[in-house]
Amino acid sequence: MSESKRRGGPALPLFLRVYGVLSLIIFVPLFLGFIVRSPLLAEDGGPMNWAIWNDVHAGHDSAHVPPMLFAIYITWAVFLLLAARRPPAYASFLTFTMWGNLVHGLLMAAQALTDLDRYWSKFLTDIPFVLILALGIFLLRPKVKDDGLVAV
Repeated sequence: MSESKRRGGPALPLFLRVYGVLSLIIFVPLFLGFIVRSPLLAEDGGPMNWAIWNDVHAGHDSAHVPPMLFAIYITWAVFLLLAARRPPAYASFLTFTMWGNLVHGLLMAAQALTDLDRYWSKFLTDIPFVLILALGIFLLRPKVKDDGLVAV
């Protein structure tokens, strides 16, 4: 069997590379913009405010959730790029990514539905971004045998 077939085919590495690079393109600037308090992301009228869930506050304190989420997604992007090299070696990471993003996307959808007038844009951005990642991994991942090992 060819190396391409053992790895899950050429589509999975390409898919992981695209998602890894897209994630870095999206989350590194958002992380930096949030850290430097860019007016583009300002809560009151910033033209890019729709791109982040930044109104998670504890009392009157600053939001700490967005930069933590950005850091997680940047780290995830790096691991997607690593997994693209050898998907079977990252089978548990890919399984976690698939299920974690599915649950995350479904929860975001439910939360957005409860405040639709404010979060309707999430159905065009965040929600499909994580659900497409989960679906792509589900469809393209290497097959796993009952004993948890990747079938070759």
